[in-house]
Amino acid sequence: MTENTRLLSFDFGIATLQGFNLPGGKNYLLRVAFWTTVLTSIAYILFGLPIFNALAEIMQVIMTTDINPSGRDLSPEVVTAIWAPFIRVMGITFLIGLFKMAIFASAETAIYRNLIHKEDRGFFPLTFGMDELRVLGTRIVVGLILYGVSIGIYTVAALIGALLIGIADATNSSILGAISGLLIFFVIIAAIAVFAWVAVRLAPSSAFSVKNRAFNPVASWKEMKGLVWPAVGSYLILYVVGYFILNFIVFIVFTALFLSSGIAGVLTQLGPAATEVPNFLPVLEYLTSARFLIPLALAAAITMFLTMLWYVIIWSMWGYFAKTDWTDPKLINDEAGEEIW
Repeated sequence: MTENTRLLSFDFGIATLQGFNLPGGKNYLLRVAFWTTVLTSIAYILFGLPIFNALAEIMQVIMTTDINPSGRDLSPEVVTAIWAPFIRVMGITFLIGLFKMAIFASAETAIYRNLIHKEDRGFFPLTFGMDELRVLGTRIVVGLILYGVSIGIYTVAALIGALLIGIADATNSSILGAISGLLIFFVIIAAIAVFAWVAVRLAPSSAFSVKNRAFNPVASWKEMKGLVWPAVGSYLILYVVGYFILNFIVFIVFTALFLSSGIAGVLTQLGPAATEVPNFLPVLEYLTSARFLIPLALAAAITMFLTMLWYVIIWSMWGYFAKTDWTDPKLINDEAGEEIW
């Protein structure tokens, strides 16, 4: 944005509903959400089974180990038998995280590529190339920047709060204590506002990396000047509405699964004696049966698909900021000679 220009008006309707008006058609976001769900599910299945086996191994060791109620230390063999599968779980979980990040970067890039460059790769819109690597790298760097900003902001806020509390204690004044408490409250609000302001100015950077075909984690910083609070409003609309809709549906799905599974009856049959280790074998047997795993997998797939739809709509909103040329040559203000933000 240059001098002597002013911004085009922000349209909440276009921004919040951009996901339903992609160049690829109304089914484009469904295709992206569907294949993202499929690939993520495959990753969870491939890596989830070893995790489940490791957790079952830990549970088996705990149930078959004679633990002394007096608090006798476990033998090194037992400790190793517990920690080895636990470390395996942590490693596999890390791999799942890497695959999930790559899949999500592919989905996010597909949205920006279609929205900005009108590209549609058909039935399977996901790929992984340089655009996706730039989006993934941008997300990682922006995340690190925001992490550093949050630490800095809350460190400063904590120091200010400690100073105010110290002054109130030193003066032993109830009035000053009340004022200090009020000031601390406003400091916390200001810290949240500053973090949100920085986060929103950087949020569309991945979309700009697709638009410009260049890696620049702060590409949106200048472009989002004057658009932060409208973007916050649009994001909150999508986040709050999507959050309540998603959680309501998830609650219904998993409540129905729980009530129909009969697991509550299994749990009520566990030994209630406080001096005994409950017999979890009936629970493990049921949790590994097809009549529990199949409905659970369906419920998880439904939840993941709805979550991906939510993400796709939010990504489309960020793409709206990248694709829009916010400076209109027709609005050059030659007389005033200043920007209107």
